[in-house]
Amino acid sequence: MKHYRWAVQTPDPDKVRALADAINVSEPIARALCNRGIFTYDDAKAFFRPTLETLHSPLAMKGMDIAAARVCKAIDNRERIMIYGDYDVDGTTGTSLLVMALRDMGASVDFYINDRRREGYGVALSGVQHAKETGVTLVISVDCGITAFEPVEYCNAHGIDFIICDHHEAEDRAPNALAVLDPKQADCAYPFKELSGCGVAFKLVQAVSQLRHLDNDFVREYLDFVALAVAADIVPVVGENRTLLAEGIKRFQTNPRPSLRALADAAAVNLTKTSTTSLVFSLSPRINAAGRLDHARHVVELLTTSDDSKAKDVAELLERLNTERREIDRAVFLEAEEAARTLTSLYPSSIVLYHPEWHLGVIGIVASRVVEKFYLPTVILTNNNGVLKGSVRSVAGLNVHHALSMCASHLVQYGGHDMAAGLSLKLENLEAFRSAFEKACGDLMSYDMRIPELRIDAEIELEQINEKFFGVLQQFEPCGPNNMHPLFLTRGLKPLYPPQLLKEQHLKFFVQDKLGRRFDAIGFGMPHHFEAIRNSTRPVSIVYSIDENEWNREKRLQLRLRDLKVD
Repeated sequence: MKHYRWAVQTPDPDKVRALADAINVSEPIARALCNRGIFTYDDAKAFFRPTLETLHSPLAMKGMDIAAARVCKAIDNRERIMIYGDYDVDGTTGTSLLVMALRDMGASVDFYINDRRREGYGVALSGVQHAKETGVTLVISVDCGITAFEPVEYCNAHGIDFIICDHHEAEDRAPNALAVLDPKQADCAYPFKELSGCGVAFKLVQAVSQLRHLDNDFVREYLDFVALAVAADIVPVVGENRTLLAEGIKRFQTNPRPSLRALADAAAVNLTKTSTTSLVFSLSPRINAAGRLDHARHVVELLTTSDDSKAKDVAELLERLNTERREIDRAVFLEAEEAARTLTSLYPSSIVLYHPEWHLGVIGIVASRVVEKFYLPTVILTNNNGVLKGSVRSVAGLNVHHALSMCASHLVQYGGHDMAAGLSLKLENLEAFRSAFEKACGDLMSYDMRIPELRIDAEIELEQINEKFFGVLQQFEPCGPNNMHPLFLTRGLKPLYPPQLLKEQHLKFFVQDKLGRRFDAIGFGMPHHFEAIRNSTRPVSIVYSIDENEWNREKRLQLRLRDLKVD
């Protein structure tokens, strides 16, 4: 059973009251806004009404002026351009965005994506050799490249210019490319540091379109790609990311491109109700399945086609691959879960698991599921052509990229973000790495970091929940990391009637307060609380978000549980 720390946030009461008065909302809503750094009328206006006009100038990013001018030159001279993308959602959407946008501006452009098993992550020498062989004079990488020192030097030696569009943590030095576009570079003054890789590619298209005197309607065409990347890559849904996600979701809902409509049809997704949740849990896994089990070029072929028949065929292929991926994922996780149970007594601060037969394409998903189960930084490794390749996932507050840097002497290569990374090492270094990673995580983790935290926006009574209250909460969308759905705490509630356990997984019961106000409460994946509710006559305290359940065309507010305690 997972245990949570309940942390009720305590914003400045004077700021809460001032904001509530300024925008005419209840204090719990104002508290939730203050918890997200929104304190004034203007802050709230920008939050509730995100528009493209609030985006920063792309030319504020280091290297953008050089990159945009070089792309314009390549378009005008009909040079061959190659987009070099990563094989995940962020990389394939960024690749598709650049391919389509540059073609729409008249460029001669093709793309290259690594074979996950043969070439691995990042810019491979084989990829840039292909660029040379096909007469490419400009390579633009997306969601990779910040550590591509050797491939960039190869391009320089063969007269090929290289532009890097990346968002991963930058090293102390960068490859000697014509331009490096990465807001995380130490000397980059771009105000927003948390763009996705596709987001950086979008900023390049924005800059090129401005140089070519195209209006904003041109770049709006590609915001569906950026929305997919923001949702799938688990970047903070704040600032520019939230604006790009909101605008991209509108495009999904009102004018979806045929390729994405075909993907949604195969997944039985209603695009008119597109949300961050449907992008993350329905569309993104199908896109990722291609690179995990087959080849990610299928995704770019799907996203860039205007042929309805081809789109349908590729979408159905991705659906089949995703079904196969789920089966492999389930089998590998069961093995990893069993192995983790035996290791946690010896290694209390981390989990490092290796099996030579685990499928390379699912180890990232399995790492995330192991973290969900055990709440420890986790490395899942498999054999790939004689080298151990792994995916790393972290817990809140522990910078796993920093932890890996403390183990660098045992690794062949590593890179990534605060919360997720990839690595490779030799088999003979596995035990030394396991011990070093355990020590690094133990040194970096405080006691509180070992227990997942629920950040509660406000303690409220059920009588405060009504349609108007929910209507304002809906405007917090799109939600995601750093802007999660507001969480509330209510104490002393009486469970009504025997609880139900739906599909042996999901807890459902009614709660009622002392005034007789009652709501449906549902806890997805919370079967462990069933017996406690069924066998107790004591009141409960619950932490929950508020959503709307539609049944038989009738809509009712319900409480979506995150945790509960019997008082």
